[in-house]
Amino acid sequence: MQFFVILFFLVPLPAFAHWGHLPELAGHSHWIGMAAAAAAAAAAAAAWGVRENSEELSKDEEVSEETEEELQEA
Repeated sequence: MQFFVILFFLVPLPAFAHWGHLPELAGHSHWIGMAAAAAAAAAAAAAWGVRENSEELSKDEEVSEETEEELQEA
């Protein structure tokens, strides 16, 4: 049993902190770090949405071009 306890303490495991530690990281309760992280997440989400919309538009354009070609051939 002691072997497993010693092994548990010697095996490196990741340490997870909760959001409450972010002000300590930024220093003296400066919430600027949290605001910057939120802004970066919002920008990433917006960029992802724009990319998906542009892919859908390009697919729609391809379909409309194909139908125009079919109509012109007929």
